Amino acid sequence: MRRKYSLIPLYASRTVRFVLFCALCLNLTLLTSPSQAAPTGNLAYAVNGFDENLGRFDWNLYTTAFRGTKDFNAIPLNHKGMYPSWGPNGELLYFIQRNKGNSDVYSIDPESPKNKKRITPISGTYRFLSVSPTGRKLAFNGYTIDQIPQENQIWVMDLETEEMDVMTQVPHLGWPYSFWGMSWSPNGKRLAFSLSRPGWLEHLYLLDVETKEIEILTELNKDFYPVWAPSGDRILFLRWNREFDTFCTIDIETKEIEPLFDVDKATGYWGDWSPEGDYIVYSRWGSIYLYEFATDETQDVVEVDGSIFVVAWLRDGEILPVEPQKKLVTTWSDIKRSATQR
Repeated sequence: MRRKYSLIPLYASRTVRFVLFCALCLNLTLLTSPSQAAPTGNLAYAVNGFDENLGRFDWNLYTTAFRGTKDFNAIPLNHKGMYPSWGPNGELLYFIQRNKGNSDVYSIDPESPKNKKRITPISGTYRFLSVSPTGRKLAFNGYTIDQIPQENQIWVMDLETEEMDVMTQVPHLGWPYSFWGMSWSPNGKRLAFSLSRPGWLEHLYLLDVETKEIEILTELNKDFYPVWAPSGDRILFLRWNREFDTFCTIDIETKEIEPLFDVDKATGYWGDWSPEGDYIVYSRWGSIYLYEFATDETQDVVEVDGSIFVVAWLRDGEILPVEPQKKLVTTWSDIKRSATQR
């Protein structure tokens, strides 16, 4: 009898431990489930389509807020513009607006977007705007009203002094080179950009904003629309293929490229990272899609009547100072010489 009753607490103890273990596993699963953390933040994008306030087809600015729900509304800001780029805290939204053949950078308060402020002291033809992580500088490419299209270069503007500094000296050789995207590194020290080269290829480069040195990231492909990851270790970009395009990431240190997924030809325009880096958004015709890295799943979150281009996700995370240990520094003459030798 003593042996019988001594076994009852033992079995009971094992049962209790098993139940507690199962409950712990369930809690851990719920806490780490990828679908548990819904995306948050604000999107800004340009829509080419009819707007009831602005009229016929044109590039108009819209925003969409992620609030942990599935109700994603496209809110018109009633401003014509392209290349929207958030200030670091979302207090300002910068964009490029074209007027009478010229373009300028403007800013608005997204909470009260009625009034806009002109930022660039010199009008020109500008594209691919990007705001530095501190919000003190703007980067864009283009040429001023006093220049010719062949002088298309990257500019960095100091918002306090309003000085515009030419960052590149791309030899045009009689015809203009086209930039295809630009993005600040999270520590504000470098710019990633895409540039067309001889042979109608677009390569990815890194520009040191202090030394103006250039580092090659990719070659022998058509790679464009680079966007730096919030962690600073990867860059998202779109790679052209003959039958489709592919969203990829490239490791800054190793230069290793990881294909993510394919999109229809010439429709998966611009992508951006979530502030935590666990999602990306990208546009396809009149829709914005959300891709989750943990599940490898994509869902349609926003639909508009028109075409969407340049999606910017408001980043409010901390700035991480990530720098590669080794850098391949080159000059445009070196790039030209290597391209000629191939």
